[in-house]
This record gives sequence, structure tokens and C-alpha cells, in this order.
Amino acid sequence: MTRLWPDGDPIQVAGSADHPDQFFWQGQQHPVANIAKRWRVHVDWWREATHRDYFKLTTTTGLLVIIYHDLIHDTWFLQRLYD
Repeated sequence: MTRLWPDGDPIQVAGSADHPDQFFWQGQQHPVANIAKRWRVHVDWWREATHRDYFKLTTTTGLLVIIYHDLIHDTWFLQRLYD
């Protein structure tokens, strides 16, 4: 089972936009152990554009998640938590 936030749950990220080192979610720090996959989405450029970098990663705290960086607004979100 997974938990999905279609619009994302806001997080704070430390590191670079190309390589997040850790993120803070629900008052806890989650250092990144491994980035399994990275991809870019750029759609609807003719309307309200979506331009995001996605990361599927594991943390040293035992999470497997998908986070994304909204490149238009320079904000980060947790979108999916696998259990």
C-alpha cells in the first residue's frame, strides 16, 4: 500500500536541486541513502505549465518515497510514500 498526495505535501530539502541530501517532513529529518531514479516532467506549457524534477529515493530512516522539485516556484513536495 502507498500513500499518495496528488498535489504533494510540502517539505524542506537540503542539498542541491540536482541531488537532495536530506529532507524534513512532519518535523523529522530524513537523510537520503540512495536515489533510485530521477526524471523531469514539463507539460502544459501552453496553459499553466508544470515543470518538475522527480526523485524516487530511499532514506536512512527507512522510507521509500517520491519527492519532486517544482522548478517554476522553487518549492519541494513529497508526493508518494511506499510502505
